[in-house]
Amino acid sequence: MPHINLGVTLHSFSVEYYTYQYTMEDCMAAVGSLGPDLGVELVGPQMIRGFPDLSAEFANRFTRAVEKYDLRPTAYGAYGDAQLATGKWVSREEQLDYLRRQIRAAQRLGFPLIRVQPSEAVLTDLVTYAEKHGVKMVIEIHAPMAIENIEPLIERVESVNSPYLGFAPDTGMFCHTVANVAVDRFRRLGVSAELTEVILQRWHEQVPEAELLAEIRRLGGGHDALQFAFESTLHWGHSDPATLQRIMPYINHVHGKFFNADNAGVDTAVRFAEVIGELRTGEYNGSISFEYDGHLWNPTDHAIEQIRRLYVTTLRQLESTEA
Repeated sequence: MPHINLGVTLHSFSVEYYTYQYTMEDCMAAVGSLGPDLGVELVGPQMIRGFPDLSAEFANRFTRAVEKYDLRPTAYGAYGDAQLATGKWVSREEQLDYLRRQIRAAQRLGFPLIRVQPSEAVLTDLVTYAEKHGVKMVIEIHAPMAIENIEPLIERVESVNSPYLGFAPDTGMFCHTVANVAVDRFRRLGVSAELTEVILQRWHEQVPEAELLAEIRRLGGGHDALQFAFESTLHWGHSDPATLQRIMPYINHVHGKFFNADNAGVDTAVRFAEVIGELRTGEYNGSISFEYDGHLWNPTDHAIEQIRRLYVTTLRQLESTEA
């Protein structure tokens, strides 16, 4: 029977890591505190010194932590970085070399797949190389993208027809509103209740970014109001969870993006329970990495407590559907 495995991306601990509260090992220990055999996702440039190259010292540290905290490597966050130096675009061969080095790093660290962005290099040049190294490439679908508007990309993946090329949908696409953690931050910064209401209403109406920004300017909104308006179009997607069925045969990994879970373990923006329901309906057999992103607006919440709330709720939902 298909089984959904739960885990965490270490990106969730960005505040703790960048402020030196946590080492990488501390981040992995936090994941392990949730229970046995949890998945762990690593963002390469965030934690690998010398990225995209991988030192033996880092590989040993990571492997020891995986064993110590009873974790399972699930996904390596890779990047194409087409502009490595300001104002200079890399050549096709430079980009391919950059991604090949990351595929090799993922293999050495025990990751079965790497999460990538859509590019011609990924779609046409790297599939054979990834297969040679036993590492799948999954293209992340991330807000403001939506499954409803990427049909040409889906058709390209279908035409490649390789088990080493698929998708990793990010649940930030599937929202019913803007997360209240962001609303609260911009209200604290002085964005008025009236402008906040306009921004939230326009989000529900799916007003395009340029039109929304023009309206906020006409209403007298300053820098913070414009920033809030812009972010509302960027982070919280309108995609319907049911559209997951369109790409179900190609889903190899899921990013469980969320922003702030309440005491009942329900996120205030993401339609998480519906996403899980669709994955179960489609008999998804793979991993979900919880990705806590609320730290972008409130750096004071502890990531592991936020993750624990959603983890418990999601685990209960999975156990009830598998019973």
